[in-house]
Amino acid sequence: MLQAKTISEKPGKDDGYRLLIAYEWPAGKSASFADGFNPSLAPSKGIYGALLSGKLKREEFDAKYMLELDLQKERLLKLKKQAKKFQITLVCLPDLEGKSTGAAIIKKCESLQ
Repeated sequence: MLQAKTISEKPGKDDGYRLLIAYEWPAGKSASFADGFNPSLAPSKGIYGALLSGKLKREEFDAKYMLELDLQKERLLKLKKQAKKFQITLVCLPDLEGKSTGAAIIKKCESLQ
């Protein structure tokens, strides 16, 4: 099973394997913060920065991020397969509403055959 949290949310007992999805390791977070790190699945600095600065609306960000994720099909298929075996929590950057950008990864994984 896959679930998503933001980097500001505390680890939970039901998190399982915590996979950090960010383009760089967050400052001030120790190595024990996550069990793994995958910057390849994170939104690029360009589109994430544009979202936070208001240059991109949420719908535009989602569309661009989905295009970026299309380039990561093999990684996403592997993640989907692993999530069938054990709990994985995607620890991701927050959007403007404070929600995890990991929801897009989960949506993309669910759509893959």
